[in-house]
Amino acid sequence: MVLFITRKFPPAIGGMEEFSLQLVRHYPAPSQLCALRRGQRWLPLFVAHAAWRCLTLRGHIAAIHLGDGLLTLAAPLFQLLGRAPAFVTVHGQDVSRRIPGYGLLLRATLRALGPERVVAVSSATASIVEARFGFRPRIIPNGVDVARFARIQRPADPAAARAALGLPTTGPLILTTCRLVERKGIAWFAQHVLPQLPGDVTFAVVGDGPEAPRLRAIAARDPRLRLLGQLPPDAIDRLYACADLFVAPNIPVPGRPEGFGIAPAEAAAAGLPVLAARLEGLVDMALLTGARLAEAANPGAWAHAVREALTSPPWPSHRPRDWSDVAADYARLFESATPARRRFAHRHSAEAP
Repeated sequence: MVLFITRKFPPAIGGMEEFSLQLVRHYPAPSQLCALRRGQRWLPLFVAHAAWRCLTLRGHIAAIHLGDGLLTLAAPLFQLLGRAPAFVTVHGQDVSRRIPGYGLLLRATLRALGPERVVAVSSATASIVEARFGFRPRIIPNGVDVARFARIQRPADPAAARAALGLPTTGPLILTTCRLVERKGIAWFAQHVLPQLPGDVTFAVVGDGPEAPRLRAIAARDPRLRLLGQLPPDAIDRLYACADLFVAPNIPVPGRPEGFGIAPAEAAAAGLPVLAARLEGLVDMALLTGARLAEAANPGAWAHAVREALTSPPWPSHRPRDWSDVAADYARLFESATPARRRFAHRHSAEAP
């Protein structure tokens, strides 16, 4: 059995949250979940709870999976109590933050695990690990729920579908869904690219976050920017069905890299043309989905690319990896833990009085 320990789990949906949810949901063998379902201020108590779970399940665990780099700091404790080897998936920000002392601790724990038990979600994230910690981890890219997005079809009456969502019924509709933080580039796009686009373009934004007040100020000046807030999955699917283009206009922010880009991968799986910044893990996402790339933080290049995307025939997308494929890759990885688990058990027995 595999014990999945994650501090990022729904109800909030985002990159790491979606990863944890889908990996556990699609894992093809016996497993248990230990998840922090409250705010991050509860993290110390959660680590203690996770340690207790490792202890109570000792002897039944073949591997322990940690959902992000921060949890790796507790890996020695989890391994000791669970008597099983730990694996960790790193996403980008969790290995790049410049917090005093954090890098040294993370370096020690990651190197103790070894490259065979550290997984990066993209080559960009793997390169961050290599540059900061001196080894290159294995790479298992993220996936999407292929069955969900394959069911999305263009509505017979797109105008009515848009009206039901409170959006203009005519003109091109550009869409993005994400947490509204600076690195996602949504405010940058609305401020610097949207003014260069035709007057009948609508830019619909799904999500919430620290950048929301800034975006509301922009929307007050330009009503073509529509802030839809948080929406349930069925409403997002209806947006995918009637939109013309999905954008992921990330901008570089030190210490805040984009690990992969699950939302644009999902849009591509829904059949939408996707335009993303040529930046960090979005490059990996584009290679897997057929999304096109524009130079990051270049308003002129983005305006040209958007106009071209809206006036040319939709480009074909690739079939992205399904989460079941991702989970199968992790299952094969955890199968390699059997010899390591025996070493943990043997060492524990040898140290016993």
